[in-house]
Amino acid sequence: MNYWVKLSVVFLVLLAIGLVACEGETVAFEDMEWVLESYGEPGNAQSVIDDTEITATFDSAEHEVSGSAGCNSYFGDYEVDGSSLSIPLIGNTEMYCMEPEGVMDQEEQYLQSLRLAESYEVKDGKLRITCSDGTVMVFTGD
Repeated sequence: MNYWVKLSVVFLVLLAIGLVACEGETVAFEDMEWVLESYGEPGNAQSVIDDTEITATFDSAEHEVSGSAGCNSYFGDYEVDGSSLSIPLIGNTEMYCMEPEGVMDQEEQYLQSLRLAESYEVKDGKLRITCSDGTVMVFTGD
């Protein structure tokens, strides 16, 4: 075998080993803004109401999550251990939004689900948070 063929084979083997080694690693989700795309039970997820935006930013330096819940701003501490995620306490501003219809119910459901967060996964540019009540929230990176 000539030198370039051997070098190519070695490179491909190392690349394959690297891909297998990374397969089980948890991908970071911190220090960027995520926008909620859908939430609910798997197979019965609902989209965010039109003309609303729910966001989450996980600040790795402060271990704080913050964002918009659709009407109000929210904030709280979070803990990460591997793929486990815990957000036990969340505070929020207390404005009331009348439009679009359903925004306050959506906000309440979102904040309740966030408090029940158990684990997360980042795959294909999406953050998926699974909650203890079976709810799954899917965010896209911004």
